[in-house]
Amino acid sequence: MAPRTKASRGGAPPRAGGMDEDDEVDDLYKKPLGDFTRARDELAKRLRQAGDKDAADRVKALRRPTAAAWTLNQLARRVPQRMEALLDAGERLREAQAGALSPGGAQGLRDASQKHRAIVNELLRAAPALFAEGGYRDKGNSMDQVRDSLLATPTARASDLELLARGRLSQELEPGDLSDMLGLLRGRPSEKPAGAEVDADRGRKASKAGTPAQKKEKERETGKPAQKQKTTAEERERKEQRARKEREREEQRTAKEREREEQRTAKEREREEQRAEKEREEQRTAKQREREEQRAAKEREREERRSAKEQAEQRAAKERERKAQIAAEKRTRKERLAAEQREQKAQLAAAEKARDQASRDAAQAAKEAERLTKEAARMSRAADKAEEAARAARKRADEAERRAAEAQQNAASCADRLEAAEQKLDEIGR
Repeated sequence: MAPRTKASRGGAPPRAGGMDEDDEVDDLYKKPLGDFTRARDELAKRLRQAGDKDAADRVKALRRPTAAAWTLNQLARRVPQRMEALLDAGERLREAQAGALSPGGAQGLRDASQKHRAIVNELLRAAPALFAEGGYRDKGNSMDQVRDSLLATPTARASDLELLARGRLSQELEPGDLSDMLGLLRGRPSEKPAGAEVDADRGRKASKAGTPAQKKEKERETGKPAQKQKTTAEERERKEQRARKEREREEQRTAKEREREEQRTAKEREREEQRAEKEREEQRTAKQREREEQRAAKEREREERRSAKEQAEQRAAKERERKAQIAAEKRTRKERLAAEQREQKAQLAAAEKARDQASRDAAQAAKEAERLTKEAARMSRAADKAEEAARAARKRADEAERRAAEAQQNAASCADRLEAAEQKLDEIGR
């Protein structure tokens, strides 16, 4: 491959119409890998709406980077100094291989190979974090591709190295000639130095044609002119054979690249389908979980409503029971008061009746006592008239006095009953 100079490294890779100079295109490769296709299509749509159909077609043709290529792009953007050092080390490794057969060249080749490998290892240590940042988990195959791409920088195509320097790779780096690649990795010169095949071919041609003096001597001896046309035809045939072999090798490389690209595309498509299926499954699971949560929330809500209704009914029943109890207590108090009032009225009436009866008895006893007193006085006066009548009268007087005493006692008893009845009336009145 053609060597890559520092002057070309800072420039843009091969472009059509200056498309890669657009900052929006450059931003596509900065986005997370999962957003690349959507952002690319949106940019192409905007360019087409703006009337720039060619730019829109070029943007639409941009391929989505593989996981390994995206990681390489992020390395170039996050640690550009180390990526620059890697590309410089690759150039020095190529130069060391070209001069490996010169004195001290083998040691220089080993030193250049060790330095290149050290930078590769340094970048590989930073790659897994970026790979995980992109949301990827299966690091095995992609990390191998990242490592192979970093190791291939000394023999990769210049255009691919330019894309790597700017962080715009869409696929992994492909190494150049396998024997040269193995020689670089092992720190030893290739079996054929650069230009050896051309020099050997020239030596063979010179030996066949001979020097100009030999040609003239041969022509004088044979009398024949130099066979220029035959030599030209043979050389043309060899060139055509070399061209055919080169075309065949190029076709084989193209077929292999196409096959690898198809395999990568198939694997990427398979991974995309797996991711899509996983996302769909996660969405179904999330929807199912959401439906279950909604059902659970509705069930909780119904349960809460039932509980609230039961509590309200219980409160209403308690309130009805309390009101009924209060009403019963009111009725009981009212009936008790009515009974007490009736009893008080009856007692009052009985007391009044007893008072009236006692009053009548007392009046009658008083009258009877007054009558008996008068009768005793009359009898006493009659006793004075006659002694015999007196004795009889005395007896009658004694009897009358006894009866009067009884009447007085009865009157006193009636007076006591009257007083008790009046006290009871007073109590009832109070």
